Amino acid sequence: MPPDALMSDGRPRTWTARIRCKDGDHTLELTHREVVAERLLRTSRKHSFDPDVDVDWDAPQDPDVFYMPPQLVSIYETPLWDRLTHRQRVELSKREMCSIASFGIWAELLLMQSLVMHAYRRRYDSDHVAYALTEIADECRHSKMFARMVRTCGLRTHRPRAAEFHLAKLLGAVYDPMPMFAGTLVVEEFTDAFQRLTFPDEDVQPMVRQVTRIHVIEEARHIKYAREELKRLVAAQPALRRRMAAAGLARVTRVMAGQLVHPSCYEAVGLDPRLARRVAARSPHRRATMAWAFRKCTAFFDEVGFLDGRARDIWVRGGLLAA
Repeated sequence: MPPDALMSDGRPRTWTARIRCKDGDHTLELTHREVVAERLLRTSRKHSFDPDVDVDWDAPQDPDVFYMPPQLVSIYETPLWDRLTHRQRVELSKREMCSIASFGIWAELLLMQSLVMHAYRRRYDSDHVAYALTEIADECRHSKMFARMVRTCGLRTHRPRAAEFHLAKLLGAVYDPMPMFAGTLVVEEFTDAFQRLTFPDEDVQPMVRQVTRIHVIEEARHIKYAREELKRLVAAQPALRRRMAAAGLARVTRVMAGQLVHPSCYEAVGLDPRLARRVAARSPHRRATMAWAFRKCTAFFDEVGFLDGRARDIWVRGGLLAA
């Protein structure tokens, strides 16, 4: 083995591990934490943004221009959508976009708390911890950016429902890295899919396109960090422990997906929120859109055994994964 194949701690830079899944053994390609972190730190130094400077917050907002591609709106291609005027559809797109941003702030606050606990348990002078702190700084800027975007749209942010809000406070006090990094991927891969469709779309408000472009570029690093760490974690855990965590995360994701659109979004355009939620939940287009948005996440979860056992059925029943 060449000398540069080993790290200073004597471990190899890359290696493989096998995990036992019900459909057979899966082979994972693993990379040392320090190798991954050094690459991500180098990229962060080259490609980071200051939203206060890099977003034109004074850009005019045309009342006839959508705030997200209309096909991403929850009731698109339903009778309720057909009933709305163009201006009402634009208004609903604005409110749903801001609702997802509010959810994103909440999720990023939980992520930052988890990353602090993760860094606390690692070697403080390592690149792995340095990147965790870099990501926390990124997420601070993203949360401020999303909040400013919501205010610039003339709206207010929303907290999740009381049950989820208070349960998250309890979960946030427990350090469990495997579901933590898997949950990070659930949120980041979903928002990344929506935003990759949004920022190149010239028929979307310029301010929103600038915000989503920044988020996509910087979140790519966060996704890489979480993916590599999750692979190392599942390789070190018994199959039963992994399956239990995967099933729990699948249930949380199913609940989360139903909370992305705040009821006030529908009320603002004259729709009954309960009816609109039922229509969205049953919409073939919406279910296909959600499965599409989670496709990269679920493909990766399948690779690392996080769709093993009951988890896959929960994802499918929630309309988040094609059967």
